[in-house]
Amino acid sequence: MVEAVPRRTLKSVVDLASMHSITSDSLIAMSKDDYQVLRRAATRARLDRKARYVCTKCGHAVYAPREGRTGQPYWKHHPGAPQVCPWWTGTPTSVNAVSAQQFDGAQESPLHAKIKHIVGELLTNDHRTTAGSVVVDEYLIQENGRRRPDVRAIYDGMPLVVEVQLATTQIPIIVQREDFYENASIRLMWLTWSFEPPTNGRLLSSFEDIFYSHDKNLFSMDDETIALSKQRQSVILRAFWMDGDAWRSKLVTLFDLNWLAGGRANAVPSRPPWHHEFLSRWRGSLGERGTKWKEREILFSELVAKVGLLETDVNELHALDVDALVNCMLSLVDGQPVGSRQQNLVEVMNSFLNVERRHRYVRLVRTFAQLTNRDALFGVESVRKKIVKARAVAQDDRQSVSGKIALALFPEIFSSARGNASTASCG
Repeated sequence: MVEAVPRRTLKSVVDLASMHSITSDSLIAMSKDDYQVLRRAATRARLDRKARYVCTKCGHAVYAPREGRTGQPYWKHHPGAPQVCPWWTGTPTSVNAVSAQQFDGAQESPLHAKIKHIVGELLTNDHRTTAGSVVVDEYLIQENGRRRPDVRAIYDGMPLVVEVQLATTQIPIIVQREDFYENASIRLMWLTWSFEPPTNGRLLSSFEDIFYSHDKNLFSMDDETIALSKQRQSVILRAFWMDGDAWRSKLVTLFDLNWLAGGRANAVPSRPPWHHEFLSRWRGSLGERGTKWKEREILFSELVAKVGLLETDVNELHALDVDALVNCMLSLVDGQPVGSRQQNLVEVMNSFLNVERRHRYVRLVRTFAQLTNRDALFGVESVRKKIVKARAVAQDDRQSVSGKIALALFPEIFSSARGNASTASCG
């Protein structure tokens, strides 16, 4: 049987930011990521009482909800569009009306009320929560307005709000809350209850919205996480994310989450960290004599920008032999020569230290060797003699160009040295 093709009444809109047309077919064909960007842009414009996307026929503002049965997005007029428009889609239900219908006029469900008090209790028992800072269901007043968060607290020295998401919440409400807390420099966590990944690959739109709020992560509580939180006196959540087309999950503590620039968190980044991508491209540019010149220029330019080397240029990185330093460190990570014709790590280290201008890196390299379990190299007589000579030179520290680059490219390795006095001054 041939599946029916959805009929799209409103066939094309204009993006006022670019003046490009977006057809219904283009909207349906969008990736989930691109659709979410468009969905939020339309919502934010509406909240600002402006138009971002408008009907090609009547010029009235439109938005792009998902069709309930198929989950596919479609264009729909906002209230007030003229009924004489040949593509008129009818008068949508207002945000307030939808909210009022959810619980037959009640402000919240009994489950929602119970969960927020449990969250407040678990936060109170977590030693990272500032004593007396937990507040449940009271107004928070800021210069840009007021909101009534489900739970708020000072956690790990930072203000935090937890909003429990059970029923369908419309995107304008989600965006309004996120903007409010972000403008107030308050961290925000959307929390679901006993979340079960959909078997057909489709999330409810409101869950998809908070999924994107948390960098494609969802956070949920259930009876197991509550029991573990009470037992360990630490807030424990279940994090969900997509690995290709498959859902994955794991238990995480609230303390272990990565807080992003907008004030929301992830447990598993949707993209590899920048330094992982950079080192992958660096490895791809290597030949047997090191980094190829043309690619090195491009990579050095990116290093200068990403690491914030404001008073440094590409020529200085060449002069400092930064490419040789990075390749030496990669060799220590891999346990074999990288970007070199040398046969083993002893030859790599001897070759590296044969150049006097690299002697300034010996403390950095030795610390890195310790952290990667390659310290035995420095017991080899030929290497040991070069180390003695190199130590006579003033050594780079973590504020130097080499130190900043090393910390930026290998943060996980250096994080293992935190609190170790013997490594505190190395690059």
